[in-house]
Amino acid sequence: MRLIIALCLSLTFLPVSASAAPEEDVVVVTKQDIMALLAQIPDIAPVREDMRALGFRGENLELAVAQNRAFYTDPVIAGHIAEQVMMAYANPGQPGQAQGLIWPLIDRGLGHLPTRKLKYYFEVESTMIHALPVAQCGRIIRNDLSAEAHSDTMSRMAARLNAPALKEYYAIQLRAARLGASRNAVRLSRSQFDRVKAGLDREMEVLIAGTPRPESIVDAMRDLRRADNRRACVIGRLMYDAVMRLEGQVQRDALIFMSSP
Repeated sequence: MRLIIALCLSLTFLPVSASAAPEEDVVVVTKQDIMALLAQIPDIAPVREDMRALGFRGENLELAVAQNRAFYTDPVIAGHIAEQVMMAYANPGQPGQAQGLIWPLIDRGLGHLPTRKLKYYFEVESTMIHALPVAQCGRIIRNDLSAEAHSDTMSRMAARLNAPALKEYYAIQLRAARLGASRNAVRLSRSQFDRVKAGLDREMEVLIAGTPRPESIVDAMRDLRRADNRRACVIGRLMYDAVMRLEGQVQRDALIFMSSP
């Protein structure tokens, strides 16, 4: 979803900063002012048209439009965004603070979710990764897409989910964003990370052995950034499969690792 575009759109309507206007014309913008402005974004931005262009139809379209509105009207999420916008305007020498605020909140909050919710979220993500065309899949795994292109690509896959799955996926996103607005990301200890790595190494070894050319996949893993799309996609899909084969606390820690900002 083009949430970042909508946020950037909102910033264009803010009053000019004090340095750009005479002192007597300065307008003090409050957190409540920005929250009120954010609440208008779903009515200003062409959200429904954007979602249609990404393939959303019927009930899924209504769910996507409602999700967009929820992000900008939820008091916890909107309040956090407003604070970040104010910080960005107060510190113009630090660009980028007010960009891409929604997905970092989701990433930060995922680790605070109950395990069954966290697992479901990544089961849906895995389904979408497995359904992607190989070229797009490979580029996503290599982190070779812009934030907007990545969002649009995954949104096209989300549009193809059945409505109950999409509804639950969106509910988890929204809950994670609320948690991320008020909490720091969960960080694994060194021992937890080592257990996750050992578990994933073990499962990946088994899964890679079942591929047509396992030595080619192992070679690509040594430098994923240089891997072609086919092998990068295979590696990414196998990684999701490997996480789902883990159990108990190690699996939860692996899911937290995957969601780390």
